[in-house]
Amino acid sequence: MRINGQSSMNIAQMLLTDGSRTWVSKHSNILKKGCRDEYIQGVIQPSFTYSKNSARSSISRSVIDTINFGYMGIHKNHGESVNSIKVNGTEYLKKDIPAVNPKWCTQIKAKNNVIHFDNGQYYKYIDTEGNTHTFSCDHDRLTQPYSDLISGRQNSKSFGITKFWNMLSKDGTYLGLYYSATEQKQFLNDAGIKDGFFSVESGARKQDYFYSNGNAGVAVRKFEYDAVYDMFANRGSALFNEYEVGTVIKVGGKEYAMNADRKFDIPYGEDIFDIQFPKTSEGCYTK
Repeated sequence: MRINGQSSMNIAQMLLTDGSRTWVSKHSNILKKGCRDEYIQGVIQPSFTYSKNSARSSISRSVIDTINFGYMGIHKNHGESVNSIKVNGTEYLKKDIPAVNPKWCTQIKAKNNVIHFDNGQYYKYIDTEGNTHTFSCDHDRLTQPYSDLISGRQNSKSFGITKFWNMLSKDGTYLGLYYSATEQKQFLNDAGIKDGFFSVESGARKQDYFYSNGNAGVAVRKFEYDAVYDMFANRGSALFNEYEVGTVIKVGGKEYAMNADRKFDIPYGEDIFDIQFPKTSEGCYTK
């Protein structure tokens, strides 16, 4: 993970400091025991700028890859201590582990409105302030690279980004509890996701959604969209009995009239959550 212009502490130091806990307080429900990428509030180490002539640590990419994607084996062999980690028989000081190079990372971008994260790969996201956040995908989850975590590069914003995509790849029902509609749209738009149906896949995990501008949330699960659409187009609803045949509603700014079967011929894929029913001058629904 690469964040510019901030200083560093290791994990042990962070546990002893009384640094700012604003993000933790606000997002306390997000932090769950047992998660490898659990964020610990602290001060962040500045990363160096990569260039052709940059002096690099003797720690190779293959070693960093092993730390990030083979840490379970390292732990099984008791290869990690407070200050060092052992890879293939060689011990490395955690403070000497370099940041994951953004050049190794794929930009988080949708293809055909599908976001896919592969296990064993690195990804990156450039935020609105121009900071580059680097991630790894491991065990079907997007995480801050383990090499960055143990070398003192924990970052609250990076944690929030991984949490967003991990929720979407599994179950985005409660996304609105942690991210505003503006924040959700920012992440989706930056990833190139267009209005309509989209999917988020992380390893073996996958969830399908509808990108909505209505009042049911930004990312509505596809099966929920299908149930509501079926009500409008096929099953009907007792709610519709309150309206005259021919009553016009607006869906996504387009007008649709109730047919003789008291249903609406709305094309599949329209934003049925961005809907306006007619009202009387008193503010009540017409009958």
